Amino acid sequence: MAAMSGRVPDFSINISHRRLACVLDPMLALSRYGLPLLGRLGVAMEVWVARELWHILDNTHFYLEHPGELLAYEHQADRSDLEPALIRTLLDWERIRLENDPARQQCYWIGDSPLESFLPEGIEADMVWRYEMLSAALDQRLADQISPLPAACRDTASMAVCLPSALVLTYMPPHRAEERPTICAVLEQAGIHCREIQADDPWRLKESDLIRQLFVQVGLGKWIWSGLRLAVLHLAAPAACSIETPSRDELEFTEYAGERMDFTKPLVGNDYWCEAQGFWYPL
Repeated sequence: MAAMSGRVPDFSINISHRRLACVLDPMLALSRYGLPLLGRLGVAMEVWVARELWHILDNTHFYLEHPGELLAYEHQADRSDLEPALIRTLLDWERIRLENDPARQQCYWIGDSPLESFLPEGIEADMVWRYEMLSAALDQRLADQISPLPAACRDTASMAVCLPSALVLTYMPPHRAEERPTICAVLEQAGIHCREIQADDPWRLKESDLIRQLFVQVGLGKWIWSGLRLAVLHLAAPAACSIETPSRDELEFTEYAGERMDFTKPLVGNDYWCEAQGFWYPL
């Protein structure tokens, strides 16, 4: 009988955890920093983009002729300086989308239907449902806003609320005197107050240090030195916890059929943005 070996068989344990999730502000994505950021952020973070960004890019031909439509919140005197940069960015986005598979763009999104979405593994179908409900509810609060920017901010905010532990990565345009991100101004018009977190807040210090470390690892320091003023926005919407999801059979049928359900009907008497607040700070 052969002697038993005392060697313990080799084995490995893989412990995985979800990366920090961020929703990229569409106006940051359409800035001159947008594409360089997206290409690097996806290496270190789970990056999401708003559905309205794709709607804008699907109509690039229109915005190339009318770039002012995307600069509705800028001062009239600044638009002539900003339009050439915006046009160059739109052309770059158009080229990237034509040359690359969307799945290789290092980001995720919820489309107009399940079949038009690109989601990471492990995302539950009810998350998409909550997003649609939140987006429809916020759309009602922004009903008087007709430019594409409020729609982009609506989708960004809804995504940030329905994703666990997600933050919005935004920025403060360098030419503007007002020291807060544009998305905060839009949300204020929807009744969502956004407050700046003090520089000595221990939670801000801890989180900003973590984010900076991630940025250093993927080589984003040079863009900060180039003048990019990033900011982080968190949204708290307690009433969003009351959203009721449909049955699993109904969700699976919707996903199979590739349909977009009517999310405005369940909103009667429900305000999922009631008492919602925003908290932001510059990086």
